[in-house]
Amino acid sequence: MKKINLAVVDDQNLFRKGLIGLLDEFNDLSVMLEASNGMELLDKLKSDRPDVILLDIEMPIMDGIETTDHLLQKYPEIKILILTMHNDEEMIIHMVQKGAHGFLLKDNSIETVVDAIHALMESGYYFNDRVSKLLVNDLMQKKKIKPVFKKVSLSDREIEIIRLLCGEFSNREIAEKLCLSPRTVDGHRERILHKTKTKNVAGIVMYAINNNLLA
Repeated sequence: MKKINLAVVDDQNLFRKGLIGLLDEFNDLSVMLEASNGMELLDKLKSDRPDVILLDIEMPIMDGIETTDHLLQKYPEIKILILTMHNDEEMIIHMVQKGAHGFLLKDNSIETVVDAIHALMESGYYFNDRVSKLLVNDLMQKKKIKPVFKKVSLSDREIEIIRLLCGEFSNREIAEKLCLSPRTVDGHRERILHKTKTKNVAGIVMYAINNNLLA
């Protein structure tokens, strides 16, 4: 079994060590490095490359926001799972728009954290029900964000997949519904991301709403 290599970045020593201890109990996970801030993480990434980074937002020296910028520029293949106590709408949207691949609060169970890690490896993103609804309903209706998307040409199959993604179906579930292979669905999703110039499923959702694809 190929293990998923992780990094845990948090300035709270007790929380960081406790989380690492819990993650180490799962046979398919391996915490290969830890850091107390973004600067320390970037230094360690020179020699070690995890698959997923569990990243706090509020840290000294280099916080999670600045760290995310550096990671997306230098290590775009690494998945970023924000794990924080920040629960306000603006922060969630800000991190998603920056390109974070997932967002969880620290009060979630370890099982939820592990599920999120697996989802990131399988489909490239993880946004729970609350974050998805926040993106789709609350923010768009209140006009707190105004994403501007250029309308592009999408095939009927791509529109069908967009609608299922907006319905929070995983790649595997979409494949089963449409009688396709997961690899084919993943290829469609990558083309949709490229065409719509979005970074993740949250961007696809906002594109769909902005262009009335969910009617």
